[in-house]
Amino acid sequence: MSAARNPTRENKNIGRLLLELLWLLLVLLVPIFFVTILPPALALAVVFACAAGMWACVKLGWPKGGRAFARLMISAVFGLGFSLGRALPEYWSIAAAFLAIHPGLACVSLWERRLGLVTPTTENPTSGNGASAWGGQEPTLTPEGEPIRVFNQGEIAMGGPVMCDYLFPDGILLEGLGASARFSSDARYFAAPIPSRGNWGLVILDRPLRRLYRCRADQFWELDTFNEQGLGGRYSPLVDNGAHQHSLEDLLKDAEAIDLLPVSDLWLEPGNWQQALARQQIEYRSPDGRHLLEGQLTLPVSLRELDQPTTPINHPDYRLSLDGVPAPLLITAQTAIVWSADSRSLVCIARPLEPSEPHRPLWLWQQDRGWRALRSPWTSDDRGLGGYWSDPLALDEQQVWLESYLPLSQPDNGRFGYQLQGIHSDSQILVGHDPLGREQNAEWKQPRTRLVLPLDSDGSEASVTIESEPLLDGLRACFSQEQVDQDESVGYQCRIGDWTLPGLWRLDHRVSDCSRYLALVPFSPHPAIPDRVVVADPRQRRLIDSPPMRVAGLVDFRAATLSVAVIVGRLPRDVASTPLQRFTEAAPEASQAAEFCRYREDSRLYYELRRLQVAADRLQDLPTWRQVHQPQIATAEGEFIQPSPTGQDAAWLFGSTTEYGDDLGRGHIARLGGHLLTASGCALSDLAPSMAWSPKGRYLALTRLYLDHRDFADSYTRRAWKLLLLDIEARTLRTAPGWLGNRPHFIDFGADALHLRQFEADWDLRDGSDPGTRVKIALKEILEWPSEPLQPHADLWLTATEATHAQAWQTQERPEPLRLLL
Repeated sequence: MSAARNPTRENKNIGRLLLELLWLLLVLLVPIFFVTILPPALALAVVFACAAGMWACVKLGWPKGGRAFARLMISAVFGLGFSLGRALPEYWSIAAAFLAIHPGLACVSLWERRLGLVTPTTENPTSGNGASAWGGQEPTLTPEGEPIRVFNQGEIAMGGPVMCDYLFPDGILLEGLGASARFSSDARYFAAPIPSRGNWGLVILDRPLRRLYRCRADQFWELDTFNEQGLGGRYSPLVDNGAHQHSLEDLLKDAEAIDLLPVSDLWLEPGNWQQALARQQIEYRSPDGRHLLEGQLTLPVSLRELDQPTTPINHPDYRLSLDGVPAPLLITAQTAIVWSADSRSLVCIARPLEPSEPHRPLWLWQQDRGWRALRSPWTSDDRGLGGYWSDPLALDEQQVWLESYLPLSQPDNGRFGYQLQGIHSDSQILVGHDPLGREQNAEWKQPRTRLVLPLDSDGSEASVTIESEPLLDGLRACFSQEQVDQDESVGYQCRIGDWTLPGLWRLDHRVSDCSRYLALVPFSPHPAIPDRVVVADPRQRRLIDSPPMRVAGLVDFRAATLSVAVIVGRLPRDVASTPLQRFTEAAPEASQAAEFCRYREDSRLYYELRRLQVAADRLQDLPTWRQVHQPQIATAEGEFIQPSPTGQDAAWLFGSTTEYGDDLGRGHIARLGGHLLTASGCALSDLAPSMAWSPKGRYLALTRLYLDHRDFADSYTRRAWKLLLLDIEARTLRTAPGWLGNRPHFIDFGADALHLRQFEADWDLRDGSDPGTRVKIALKEILEWPSEPLQPHADLWLTATEATHAQAWQTQERPEPLRLLL
């Protein structure tokens, strides 16, 4: 291959490009300023003078000078508008500027065209820069003037180049190509780049032969010319915009040639659709072998007319017939066919052959009644009170069982949040920590349920029974609708075997991982919300109540520990949340909290996660913190209390989070913004979890992460760590004058030195590839650092910065271990 690059752009560095940008801005803005300060009459004269200059340059055969005057005239038009705005009263200024600038720019454009300084563009230009890779100029007509359908536009990355599909009038469909496409000058070929996050590609279509060439060329982002000399274009405009020219012969020589294949009224590349269409017929035998359900492959009359032409061939439909008798129904090859045990009926998800018929996806065949649509409260993709339902599972003479699930939910920051996020897939959830504080996750499965739909259902939600996952002995909790409140919340009766639980319940429930217990939420009519959760023990037929709480929803139930999202208060939307102030308005009693929980434009609900342990006869509250006996790492998650070696003091760290504002799925990222309170009354903020006590408990080594530290040696903003020393006896805080390495982890705090490990990466790789470097810092050296005295505020000691939050610190509820040491 031979390529010609633009030598004037080959060696431009970023400094050169910035200087050029500065020059262009000066050329535009300086004339605007000088024309703006002129009276409107003189400003108008400057505009006409520029127009005359353009005309004179064209007459003298100097088009470059004419274009220079055109740029000057554009600046003069802006200056004229601003000059008018300055001269007129304030209420007319904006309108006058607008009315002067927009028509003025149109006149400049028209004058340029009249003088021949601008070449009219077409949809398929033959010279100059071609269509942009970012879309908006895709060819919509063939050289013969027939329409091209361009659809499925999408960016390969946020703000990146555009990919789209091209459907030609003869049925050729090319998918996933770039927006900067061109026809050859003889109209035989069509070329387009293939956008990519890595190396770009190029395709060339031989239109008469219906042959597609995938070329080994990654230098074309935008195509400019396609003529007898070959294909010309440019590499990324974001990099150097370097020009390339390749002959057609060279491009096709090493290309992969693909003959397009006919499918109905389309021509497509070979692909997965061939395998999908290879199955012309599907068959399902009844359990007794007496009935045969068949499906015959069916395609629409025209694929070109569809919004998505390839959908019917990637997911083809099959026309049903039973025992040789056609049915006006279509199914897919993946449809579950469920027969009754006696083979006298079957049920499946199907759609009518005639699209004008109502869309009822669940169809039943009975030997004595034929085919009919079942009346269901929901379609298969609707969210109902029972979640979603998909495939039928079982069928008998009276009802059909459908697979369903309940969505998972949890506060959007894991342990707290201002939204209760719904998750409609299996996920991961935090279940514990290792000794260093790394979070330990486990699989978090959606509660699987079954919807029991009577075959003669009236289509109401009340006719459907909802079954939980199996409990011990295979029993399932069955929920049937009993009451609908004014806010559309629904109360259900719950039955487990022959045990009917007293009262009404919400549908939200969780079966424990040991399958012994069922967690439930009582139904509370308006104006109340649920004030507790209840755990049912079917073996002993007992109900275990929780302490009072304002229940928002159940989260998880494992290892005899129930996690519940509770409503705590509200925070105005214009007030920032901090670990010392998560809400400003406390929630009322649950009996009157329904209105408080409604959506408000000015504020948002605050949720917390509460954990309850199933004890012998009660649900016992578990603390939000954990007690640790060794220094935690920088990525340690959650609250913890670290006692001093003497047991006379303890440090409580709370409120730390990641720089992304949430901790969900970010166990490898360092935490920051933590708040520290010791039993001895010292309070600090903006700390990382890494800390260590000295042997006698006098000193507490701390760390702090800065996200916007500017290193003046290399002049760029980066993350950086500081070491701090809190002196409990002297009530002082020392801050290191220098910087630590990444992700410091304290190993030991001896009598005369502090030992720690720092790493190359600022995130926990967890694979041992970054063992870190051991560092020793003498205590004598640390004690020479400048110290800041802490100021007394009631029973607390605060820095001058923290003193502004003294009241918030005073009202902070302290964990029991800290209270016992006071």
